[in-house]
Amino acid sequence: MDNLARAGIFKLGDRTVQRMGYGAMQLAGPGVFGPPKDRDEAIKVLRAITPIVCVQNYYNVANRGDDAMIDALAKDGIAYVPFFPLGGFAPLQSSILSDVAQKVGATPLQVALAWLLRRSPNILLIPGTSSVAHLRENLAAANLVLPDDAMAALNGIGAKAH
Repeated sequence: MDNLARAGIFKLGDRTVQRMGYGAMQLAGPGVFGPPKDRDEAIKVLRAITPIVCVQNYYNVANRGDDAMIDALAKDGIAYVPFFPLGGFAPLQSSILSDVAQKVGATPLQVALAWLLRRSPNILLIPGTSSVAHLRENLAAANLVLPDDAMAALNGIGAKAH
C-alpha cells in the first residue's frame, strides 16, 4: 500500500490515528524476519515515510537494549510498547525482584510492571494474561510506588544482563 490514508483513521481519545502503519523488520533469511540491524536508522527511514506514534520491541527490567531509544522517543512524544514485559514464555525471575516485592508488599511481576511504568512516561503496557485474577494483579501494579532505592536495585538487573 503506497497510501496509508486508504486504510482509514480511528479516533483515539482526542487524537486521530491511521489504522495502518509500517513495521521496520529486516529479512534475515528465507522466511525468517528479525529486528533491523540499526534501529535508529530504521526509525529515521520510517519518519521520512510517515509519522511514528509508537514503537514496539522486546524490553523489560532484565532486557534493556532499547534504553537509549526509549529516552529519545520520549523526547519526541512517541509511545513505546514493550513486548514480553514480564519475560515472555519464561517469566522474569530475580532475587532482586523478589526482595523489592517483599519490601513493597507486591509480587515480583507487579514490581517488574511498576518499574516499566516509572522507567519512562512514554512506556505503555499491554501485559498478556489468561485470567481475570491475573489481570487484576497486573492492573494493581499501576498503584505500586517504588522508592528510589528500589529503582536503583532494579536498574541493576539490566546492567548485570549486559
